[in-house]
Amino acid sequence: MAQIDVSNEGKGAFSAALVSAEVGDEIIYHIGEFCGGNHRHVAMGASDAGLCILYQRKEGPRRFIYIAKKIKPRKKP
Repeated sequence: MAQIDVSNEGKGAFSAALVSAEVGDEIIYHIGEFCGGNHRHVAMGASDAGLCILYQRKEGPRRFIYIAKKIKPRKKP
């Protein structure tokens, strides 16, 4: 399992990372007190499309790492 940090990269970096990531890889898309940054909406869209799951890890007081974990795409009925 790899960890890819795009939290300080520009728009398009999250999508590129998701395409190149293997199932199980984690993409860090934001680090901070609240979820935000360049990649928040793209990560939420990818999650809604069934491409990843989103979660956070606490790094310290009022500081979180926001992560998208690539999953196996859902099969269409």
